Amino acid sequence: MGSAVGEEVDSKRPLAHFPPDIWGENFVCFTPQHLLMMEKYEKEMEPLKEEVRKLLNEKGSSSEEKMKLIDAVERLGVHYFYDNEINESISQIFEQLCRKDFNIDYDLHTTASHFRILRQHGHKLPCDVFKKFTEKEGKMKESLKSDIKGMVSLYEACHLRVHGEAILDEALAFTTHFLESVSTMSDQAHHALKQVSHFGIQRVESRYYISFYEDDKHRNETLLKLAKLEFNRLQLLYRKELTQILKWWHKLDFKTKLSYARQRCVECHFWATAMYFEPQYSEARMLLIRVLLVISILDDTYDAFATFEEIQLLTRAFERWDLTAMNQFPKEYMKLVFQFVYDNYEHFAMEMTKKGKPYAAQYAKDRVMDLIRSYHTEAKWLKAKYVPTFEEYMVNARITGVAQILSTSSIMGMDEIVEEKPFQIIPRAPKAIKACEVIGRLMDDIVSHEEEQARGHVASGVECYMKDHNMSREEVVEIFNKMIEDAWKELNEEFLIKENPTEDDLPRPVLKRILNLARVVDALYKVIDGYTYSEKLIKEDIITTYLRPIVL
Repeated sequence: MGSAVGEEVDSKRPLAHFPPDIWGENFVCFTPQHLLMMEKYEKEMEPLKEEVRKLLNEKGSSSEEKMKLIDAVERLGVHYFYDNEINESISQIFEQLCRKDFNIDYDLHTTASHFRILRQHGHKLPCDVFKKFTEKEGKMKESLKSDIKGMVSLYEACHLRVHGEAILDEALAFTTHFLESVSTMSDQAHHALKQVSHFGIQRVESRYYISFYEDDKHRNETLLKLAKLEFNRLQLLYRKELTQILKWWHKLDFKTKLSYARQRCVECHFWATAMYFEPQYSEARMLLIRVLLVISILDDTYDAFATFEEIQLLTRAFERWDLTAMNQFPKEYMKLVFQFVYDNYEHFAMEMTKKGKPYAAQYAKDRVMDLIRSYHTEAKWLKAKYVPTFEEYMVNARITGVAQILSTSSIMGMDEIVEEKPFQIIPRAPKAIKACEVIGRLMDDIVSHEEEQARGHVASGVECYMKDHNMSREEVVEIFNKMIEDAWKELNEEFLIKENPTEDDLPRPVLKRILNLARVVDALYKVIDGYTYSEKLIKEDIITTYLRPIVL
C-alpha cells in the first residue's frame, strides 16, 4: 500500500522525524488459552476476596491496624473490591480523630501514613499533627533521620499538602535532602525520589508495591496472593483490549499512509489504563484510546507536517463537519486525517446513544473542536512569527495541554456518570481542571521546547516567559516548577471534602480522572517527553504492565 503522504516533502513542512513504533507484533495475539487463564485467576480469587473482606470488617482491630490494612489493600491495587468497607472505616477513623481534636500519639511513619490516606480520601487531617516532630523554631527534628521508613512516609505525605501548610513545605525540603543522601542504601528511598506514589501511575506503583510487600515480614499472605492473581488477571484483560484495538489500528495502515505521525497505539492504551486501571472501565478505556489516537494524529498533522495552507483547509473542513468538505483537499493524507477524526466521533455518538446519553458524545466533539481551533491558532502565530505574551499563550495552551478533552472523554464511557452536569462544568475550567492544565502544559514545555524550536515550532511557554521577563531558560524553568508545585496544591485542595459544597463542584469520580491525568503527565514528562520517546522512559513499565506476569 502506497503512502498517502507521497514522496513530496517540501521545505515548508516542519518535519519532526519521530522515533518509530518499538512494539512490533508483541501485542497482536490474545488466545483462548489466555481467556481460560483469566477465568482460572478469577475463580482462585473468590475465596481470597472474602477472607480479606472479613479482615476489613473485623470489629476488634485498632484504628492503626485497620489503617495499615487499608493502606496495603489500596497500594496493592485491589481496593475496588472493597470500596464500601474502606470508605466506612476511613470515615469512622476520621471521626474518632476529630473527637480527640486530632491529638494523636503515633510515631512518624504511622502519623504520616494516616495523614496521606485520610487526605487521599478527602478528609483534611490538619498538618499540625506533625508539630511534635519539629524543634521550637519550626525545623524538623534531626533525630528523625534515624527512621528511614518514617522519613519515606513523611516525604510521601508532604505531596498531599495544600496552600498555607508551611510545616509540610519545610518537611518536604528536609526529607528530600535526607532521602537523596541514603537513596543508594534504601530501595524505598530510591523509588520514592524517582516517583512519588501520589503522583504515580497506579498500576505501575501497585506492581512495585507488590514486590515491596512480599519482603514485609508483617505481610498478610492472603492479601498478597489476591494482589498477585488480580495483577495477572488485569494484565490479560489489557492484552485482550490491546489486541482488539491494534487489529483496528493496523487495518488503517497509518504507519504507511501517515508516516510522519507517531505510531503510539500501545502507549495510548497505557495512558488509558493510567486514567482508570480497574476492570469495570474496560469499555471506557476502549473509547478513550480512540480519543488519544485522534489527539496524537491531529497534533502531529498540525504541528509536524501540514503546511499553513493545508491547516487552513483542514480547520475549515472540521468546522463544517461534513464529509463532502474533503473534496477540496489537495493531498490524500488530509482526507485520511479528516475521515479518521470524523469516523471516531460518529462512533462515539452511536455508542453514547445506545447508553442513553447522546449528549456525552456531543461534549466530546465540542472539546476536539476546541483543540483543533487552538492548534490552528498556534499555526497562525508561527506563520506570523508572533511570540505571544505568556498570559496570551496560556489561554490557548490550556486547551492544547488536553486536560479538558481528556477529562471529558474519559467520563464519556463511565456508567456511573449519568448526568449532563459534569460535561457542562469541565469547559468552564474549575480549579481542578485549571491545575491539571498548568501541570500538563508546563511540564511538556519544559522537556520539549528546545527540540521543538530547533525544527521551527511556535514559541512555547518557556520562550514567551523568557521574552516577557527578560530571563534565562534556567530561571524560567525554576519558576515553572514552582507553578507546577502550586498547581498540585490546588488539585489536592479540590480533592478534599468541602464543608459547603456547591452545584459547580465536580463529583469525585470525575475528580479522580483529573487527578489520574495529572499523574500520567508527571510520570511521562518529568524527565523527557516519554510519550514520544517511550523507549527511553516507559518501555519497562509497559512491559511489566502487559507482558510480565507475576510468578505465583
